[in-house]
Amino acid sequence: MFKKRLIATVFALLSTYATAAPELMSPVEIEFGQYAHIETIEITGNINASLLRLVDDSLQSNESDYYVISDISENAQQNTMTISVDLYNDMNAAAETVAMN
Repeated sequence: MFKKRLIATVFALLSTYATAAPELMSPVEIEFGQYAHIETIEITGNINASLLRLVDDSLQSNESDYYVISDISENAQQNTMTISVDLYNDMNAAAETVAMN
């Protein structure tokens, strides 16, 4: 009985500290929602790489809620692509968290 409670408690504690990578969102959704712009970052990678995989891998430890790809440029001479990504937080989720406390 004690072991089950201990396992359940440890699982609950660990799950509250898990962070997820931000999700891709359409620029139109950002315009009509309540989102706070956090920052703009540039990601540079191999031109032959998967664009979404490169972005997802680069944002894995980021704590924002959503991202929008604002620009993609390629440099064929250097065999690279640069992706501009805008990061956003959901203001509705923040308001719900404050209201719950």
